[in-house]
Amino acid sequence: MKRPDLSSPPTYDEALRFARDEAQDPGTLVPYRHQGLENARYGRGFAFLQTFRSERGEMDGYVLVTAGGYGSGILSADRHIDTVIAEHLARAEHANRDIPDSELTLAHRVALAAFEAGRTRIDETPERAAIDAEAADYAEFILLMLWRNRTPGDSGRNILARNDSLLRPPDPGRRYTQPCPHCGRPAVYAERYPRLVCDHCRDRTTDRAGRQVTGYNTHLSGGMIAYYTDTVEHSDGSPYEECVEVTRTGVCFIDGQPATMAEARFGGIVVQMAAAD
Repeated sequence: MKRPDLSSPPTYDEALRFARDEAQDPGTLVPYRHQGLENARYGRGFAFLQTFRSERGEMDGYVLVTAGGYGSGILSADRHIDTVIAEHLARAEHANRDIPDSELTLAHRVALAAFEAGRTRIDETPERAAIDAEAADYAEFILLMLWRNRTPGDSGRNILARNDSLLRPPDPGRRYTQPCPHCGRPAVYAERYPRLVCDHCRDRTTDRAGRQVTGYNTHLSGGMIAYYTDTVEHSDGSPYEECVEVTRTGVCFIDGQPATMAEARFGGIVVQMAAAD
């Protein structure tokens, strides 16, 4: 099934098709009409009720299909569908609120200026001269997070509104970035991974033959598998093609230079340049 583009409000027919695909038992799915949800300024969409079958018998559940995403879950005596919708709409309003300059540090404003100019480093902006090295380090980190969390059409303030943790001022004395050992661009600082590469280099890892590969966790508790990136990008449902060489050895390459790909300590995949002999 071709899923609707959830960056904009779905039509009812799109939402229904999606909900049927997500429901545990599509035959139990019924619409739950809610004028507030269907006409919301932000997070507009449609709600559906469904029945979950479990060892404890049948349980009431729901599917929400809205602008920006979808959700499903189980309802209970003290959690009505109206409660779920109200919480969703409150989150949508919060994520689309206006953020005044008074909520931003100078580092945030420098990062926003760089992001809106399409730059990936703050030292390419005139505003860099206005902040000291510690604030510049935090601004580089915020800029990295803006690029990581962007979706088409986003402004920098849209992204900050959706990610409250990025609005906090920097922790005094904390280091936030480190130079990429391959290209020198800012990378997120990680004491455990001193040769961690930046996002730009991470996105260009290849096998020994030069074919691009991407690493994934095999399950929630860890494990790593490498797939050829061009097979992951397929939208026709065909299976991913594993790069057994990188999965088995963890050795990959960036611009022909050796690097390593492995599961990170707390989940995710970490790519580092190989240590010099």
